[in-house]
Amino acid sequence: MAESLVKEMGLVDLLPDLITYMVMKGHGCLPNAVVYSALLDGFCRSEKRERALELLTEMEKEGGDCSPNVVTYTSVIQRLCDKGWSKEALVILDRMEACGCAPSRVTVSALIKSFCMEDQVEEAYKLIDRVVVGRSVTYSDCYSSLVVSLARGRKPEEAEKVLRMMLDSGVKPNSLACSIMLKKICLEGRVIDGFCLFDELEKMECLSSIDSDTYSILLVGLCEQRHLVEAAKLARLMLKKEIKLKAPYVDSIAEILKKSGDEELVKHVGRIAF
Repeated sequence: MAESLVKEMGLVDLLPDLITYMVMKGHGCLPNAVVYSALLDGFCRSEKRERALELLTEMEKEGGDCSPNVVTYTSVIQRLCDKGWSKEALVILDRMEACGCAPSRVTVSALIKSFCMEDQVEEAYKLIDRVVVGRSVTYSDCYSSLVVSLARGRKPEEAEKVLRMMLDSGVKPNSLACSIMLKKICLEGRVIDGFCLFDELEKMECLSSIDSDTYSILLVGLCEQRHLVEAAKLARLMLKKEIKLKAPYVDSIAEILKKSGDEELVKHVGRIAF
């Protein structure tokens, strides 16, 4: 009967709210954490922040099967961050940790992204030092997220500074952070800098999941600027890893190599082209 009523409500554009679920609870229809979490997410998406926080408080008081978990808290934090409410999101992080629920990589990434968007990078550094102590996330996770957020937030110099600090400290950046920074450096025309960074990342074994587009952009840049020794080294590595040159770049590289007269490089590039 209750299910039928909820369906009827949907037909006339009415949504069940907190009162609906409290009535259900009063009649022995006890929702669990999954139901509550779905409702929380809906409240946050529709900007009903007060209702969402009220329901979260109810879940924390209820305990048992209704206790909020890492997914519940992270969902609320993500939605608050999406709205630019990073301070409110930090309060939820406090509550999360107070309940013995450790933040995940996704939780921290949402907060870091929000801080960077609000130009509060120092807050992001403070957050990283705070959450790493609990050991649920690593410096690699956190600083990689910071690199990505800064780079996408049009702060490439700061992103490169963080990446360099990671490498100097022996902290491995993830593949996404590596790809984004390599592409940005190459697109700025700093191809040799990009190759040197690539070489360093390769030695640290950080490039296992780098996409072929990143390799292709770097190889094209090296060929265009006539750094043919480095280009040959990269082409041999691509051949060894069975990484194919992206189709859009094949013609431009072929044209450059015709003029170079470097037969060995022509041979290597021919073997990695589609």
